[in-house]
Amino acid sequence: MKKKYFKISALILFLIVLVLYFIPASKSDFFKLYVNNDKPAQNLKEFKSRATKEIVVDGVSWNYYAGGNGNKTIFFIHGMGGSYDLWWQQIIAFEKDYKVISYTLPASINSLEKASEGIFKILEAEKVDKFYAVGTSMGGYIAQYLVNTIPSRIEKAVFGNTFPPNNLIAKENETKGKVIPYLPEIIISKLGEKKLNEEIVPAAKNSPLLKAFLVSLPFSKEQFINRYYIVIDKFTAFSDSYNTKRIPKLIIESDNDPLIQPKLQKEIKELYANAEVFTFHNEGHFPYINASETYNKVLRDFLTKENDYEIAEKTIVNYFEGRRNAELQKLQSAFSENAILQTISNDEIVTISLENYLNAVKTDGSQEVETKILEGDITNNIAVFKTEFKYKDKSYIDYLTALKSKDGWKIVSKTFTKTN
Repeated sequence: MKKKYFKISALILFLIVLVLYFIPASKSDFFKLYVNNDKPAQNLKEFKSRATKEIVVDGVSWNYYAGGNGNKTIFFIHGMGGSYDLWWQQIIAFEKDYKVISYTLPASINSLEKASEGIFKILEAEKVDKFYAVGTSMGGYIAQYLVNTIPSRIEKAVFGNTFPPNNLIAKENETKGKVIPYLPEIIISKLGEKKLNEEIVPAAKNSPLLKAFLVSLPFSKEQFINRYYIVIDKFTAFSDSYNTKRIPKLIIESDNDPLIQPKLQKEIKELYANAEVFTFHNEGHFPYINASETYNKVLRDFLTKENDYEIAEKTIVNYFEGRRNAELQKLQSAFSENAILQTISNDEIVTISLENYLNAVKTDGSQEVETKILEGDITNNIAVFKTEFKYKDKSYIDYLTALKSKDGWKIVSKTFTKTN
């Protein structure tokens, strides 16, 4: 009798689990949940009525929004649970001055490389070369990957409420990572709702806007698992390389973020030591939704700020071009009138005046030479650059120190050596 009862109980349990596997996660309607007819709700309704675009990459359909005006492009990259409309408050605020793009990461995409391939195709379809990468959470991690893999295309980068490459997330979620693939979608969804109600929304001062929006986001088990794989997908960050360092970066964080461990908040600031940092107080993981006005101001201030590296590089380019083409006026414009040029000859320090250097360039005339900035660093109004000159039969390395004054960046010292 007990054996028969056990079999029946096991069968019932099996059928319950089986039924659960075929029950999809419930979908909620933001406009039924959010009773206020305020500006965020009105803007979201209008934004959702806009047409989106679609491209197919390796058989996978990518849905995205592209609009706005301006010569500069902002590419918004959502987090683990998000979609293209997550950024509606930012897109509406910035579309008058910028071209704006926001995508929904397909559920089947499960690596940083695949995510970046889709982004490249969208940029190609929209005829965008260089852009501002603005990412949050998982999107902030993808933005870091882009900065470290295609730095020449990133003009500025925002890493919002995110984490650096690490082992901590995978380690802390090792057991969950093994169990979740076997759970029914509806159970995974319920666990997410529990975390939302107990941690995420309270951290955002119980914002009804945030709660209504998050529960209305599309969700699937496939999406959840594959985006987790992206979160733990490791890559090497070349944060000290010149190509990465010259990109202005802004780290946005919250002092009570329930989803980003304090250890990782500290590590990302250490990794990108020259990044600006803005800290929200008691706004949780989604300040771009529940504190959008402040978020938008911080973002706009950052995007409109001059890039000192780009401006200082113009001085170095004037030096390169002035020497290559023997354009004395352009060459002279790159240097301070009191600049000092030094080298070593026969184990003795040799100092050359700027006037003598310009006369030597005039005598030698234009030259076939390849020039390159190898390294560079800027602290306040001081810049140091390592550059290379490759002639047909010889090469030089220059160490240049430049100062920024009311007259702009000027080279105040050039120390050079012949390398072959």
